[in-house]
Amino acid sequence: MLHGLFLDPRIWTIDYLSSPFWNPEKHGVSIDLHPNAFNIPKTGIDPKYDFVIATEVWEILMQKTLNYLRAKGLPVFLVPREILPTEAYKGQMFNYEKFKYKDNYYFEPDMLLAISQQYLDLWKGHVKSGAVIGYPRFDIYISKDKMLSRESIFKKYKLDKNKKVIFFPSFPPYHIQTVNNKSVTVDLYDDLQNIMRALEEFVNSKEDVQVIVKIHPMAQKCYNKGTGNGKEVAGLLKKYYKAPTDKIKVIGDERNNGIISKELLVISDTVIAFTSVMLLEAAHHNKSTIHLLFDQASDLKDLPSYSSSFYTVHNNQDLIQALGESLSSSKYIIDDHSVVEKYIYKIDGKFCYRLCDEIKRFMEKKK
Repeated sequence: MLHGLFLDPRIWTIDYLSSPFWNPEKHGVSIDLHPNAFNIPKTGIDPKYDFVIATEVWEILMQKTLNYLRAKGLPVFLVPREILPTEAYKGQMFNYEKFKYKDNYYFEPDMLLAISQQYLDLWKGHVKSGAVIGYPRFDIYISKDKMLSRESIFKKYKLDKNKKVIFFPSFPPYHIQTVNNKSVTVDLYDDLQNIMRALEEFVNSKEDVQVIVKIHPMAQKCYNKGTGNGKEVAGLLKKYYKAPTDKIKVIGDERNNGIISKELLVISDTVIAFTSVMLLEAAHHNKSTIHLLFDQASDLKDLPSYSSSFYTVHNNQDLIQALGESLSSSKYIIDDHSVVEKYIYKIDGKFCYRLCDEIKRFMEKKK
């Protein structure tokens, strides 16, 4: 049996251990977690390991670790944790000064195991070997016995099971994009507040609807630590976080817990989001979906091309109208699931098999 080492504790917990199909030993591969990859050059690793899996190859400390491991003869497989990269990310991926280390801007893995063909294509000319294998985060959706029942989810989050649910997985009040090889922060606070105002206006006019908003993990982290720009949880988002009502409730993020959004998605009737993976997950579940692209976000250059697949709104009134229609018709349900496969390949519970199969195939050729 092959023995591998995984180098990202957070992703291991959220995305891999949460999959009911994560059982690499069944496929002839043993994979352990290393608690602190940055320390490996100092501490060394057990010689029993045959390969390592990294989720990123850019941070300078990670480049140092991966160079050390390669010098020890271990192949490095990259299974990226970034799910929705676009063409605009290439500047940050392959020539970003912040990540320059010994004349390199990234560590070239021995093999890229990509979530989608789109991601694999971004690496053309930058990696010698690659394959598309999907991602384990979504496996739980096809193992219904691992999820709480709808009634239990309503009870857990203190929601009214007799009302329809609009779910908004929110976003940080800014977006960082690369312009001329430099990071530029674009303010999105007004967009976020306008979306909250539209939700507030809509739900206050209805007796049979409730809105639940989930704080973005990065926004929650900054809010908890008092870092960022101070607007991560502010305005109406903070209002309903501190004092939820029977019409609007804001749920905080729990570090290393990826189940909250999945449970809220299951009970939702309509999901609204700004370039979020949750829209793809909602489409997979045949939920009504609305893509949010308000004023401040409209000029961003590095966004997934969601507008061509999802019904997109650009202001409060359009959102309010779309919300009403989404709850009373099937107009906003995506029938063509090819958009899901474009970004996240297959939700079929076979990620672990494909991962192990590609690793074994590579290691066999290496002999």
